[in-house]
Amino acid sequence: MRGSYRIGRLFGIPITVHITFLLFIALLAMVYLFQGGVAAAVRGTLFILALFLSVTLHELGHSLVARWYGIRVSEIALLPIGGISKIDKLPEQPRQEFLVAMAGPLTSIILGLLLGGISLAAYGRSATLSPSVTGGRFISDLARVNLLLAAFNLLPGFPMDGGRIFRSLLASSMSFARATSIAAAVGRVFAVGLGIIGLFTNIWLVFIAVFVFFGASQEESQVRIKTALHGIPVSRVMATSFQELSPNDSISRAAEYASHGFQEDFPVTADGKVVGMLMKNDILAALHRYGPQVAVYEVMRAEPATVEPDQTLEEVYLAMQTCSCSSLPVVENDRIIGVVTLESLGRFFAFSDAGSRGGFRRG
Repeated sequence: MRGSYRIGRLFGIPITVHITFLLFIALLAMVYLFQGGVAAAVRGTLFILALFLSVTLHELGHSLVARWYGIRVSEIALLPIGGISKIDKLPEQPRQEFLVAMAGPLTSIILGLLLGGISLAAYGRSATLSPSVTGGRFISDLARVNLLLAAFNLLPGFPMDGGRIFRSLLASSMSFARATSIAAAVGRVFAVGLGIIGLFTNIWLVFIAVFVFFGASQEESQVRIKTALHGIPVSRVMATSFQELSPNDSISRAAEYASHGFQEDFPVTADGKVVGMLMKNDILAALHRYGPQVAVYEVMRAEPATVEPDQTLEEVYLAMQTCSCSSLPVVENDRIIGVVTLESLGRFFAFSDAGSRGGFRRG
């Protein structure tokens, strides 16, 4: 993710923080400073950092169980809204998804109970459970927030863990797509109810409701796309008529091809082998920064990801998401034989989805 910086690794999994996370910490420190002085600023900042360490451990619970099932975890990203475990694919079996989803809340519950026990042993019954960052016992505050984190994530709506747990239970007796549709619908109903309650009680519940509502819709759309693309080979939709560029061509030549509507992304080849990819955004950036005469090899994406003609469109879609690419070269025996684009995937999905809704089968 752009704007993210790696701060370390846990069990071999990179931990990154987004620049907005650092700005968020600085802003909160200033708020604490003005409200309660230096002592409050130090305690408040340390508490927020401890909270995000708890969030990291929550995501690590998901990640380690996912890796147990052979699912690659590319990173754990920390954002102002929380943490995200970036896994390459959804678990294949309902039981696997249940355990992967449950691992996060279970980690938070264990951590909350452990911190609560330490607080009780240290302070006795005088320990407060107030979540305030400017008063109360630091450890008991952190225990309370971890338990709240677990409870929040068990809400039955995407993208929280509770939505995935609910889907995994449904998927044990029906198709994954159907289970997702039902779980998403339940999540939206829950979000509407939560939003109505929030209007009369706490405005933050309204924000959570909006988050849940759109998260459920997005999850349903993602699964519909992956279901439509599942099992379809790349050779079915790849373009076999395409324009290649040489590493020594100028950017102006690429811009000319693109401006004529021929294509927008170009494989860069030498002796029939792919050595790079030049995307539309790369062309525009190079024209702005270097001018029209800069050589393609100076601005292309070297050693790009490639796909084979018998790979599935679902795999291609995931690969495009991973590399933030709008096109990928299709290679067979080290020679380029086609290009598959995000646009072609979109067209295939649109017709496939429309056909399935109308009762037609894919040919």
